[in-house]
Amino acid sequence: MKKFSPLFLYACLCFLPLAGCNQPSKNAADSIQAIYDLYILGDTRGISSLGMRDEDISKAQKVYDDSLKETIRNNFASSGQEIDEDTLHRLCDARKKALAKMSASAKVTETDDGKATVLVQTTYFDESALDADAFYNAREDSLQNTFSNLEEQKAFLMNAYTENLIDAYQKVAPSEDTISITVECVIQNNTWVPANMSSFGSDLALALTGQQASDL
Repeated sequence: MKKFSPLFLYACLCFLPLAGCNQPSKNAADSIQAIYDLYILGDTRGISSLGMRDEDISKAQKVYDDSLKETIRNNFASSGQEIDEDTLHRLCDARKKALAKMSASAKVTETDDGKATVLVQTTYFDESALDADAFYNAREDSLQNTFSNLEEQKAFLMNAYTENLIDAYQKVAPSEDTISITVECVIQNNTWVPANMSSFGSDLALALTGQQASDL
């Protein structure tokens, strides 16, 4: 049969510009913490205090959710599989709840002429290992069964894998140590924001899922 590969579920964070007023009322660390709380914890209080409107917050969250679903859907498609909408919703929800168990702190380490450097320290979980285990256990279960044809075997493997993955996300516990990332920030619309939104999202996603070395 065509090799069925475990799917490491990676999705970059998506951001909208913040619409601040006057001079920044919060420092760069507050802004980065607010972005973390919004996308990782689902907590909108910090981002609201920075001047982001409720409708923009809802839009940002929807863009992130849609991006995650599309990433997962494409990952399954790359292995020649389809995922139904109900399973996709359950998988996304389980992953978001796993991420919401994490925590982070942010502090400004340097400021200079409208620029600032923020150190973020976050707990994490090893998503790659979680994913691989879900597939391995599904494959072992499939070997204990008899199937009438290849399609039936592939369907069983797909279902077992996704159910294992959902269960694993539900059991995720945050790491006891942390991973650090450094974020360069600038002032836009009188609010501190990451100088490179895409890079920050990528670095944070990798840290949260254990793809970077943890702090010693």
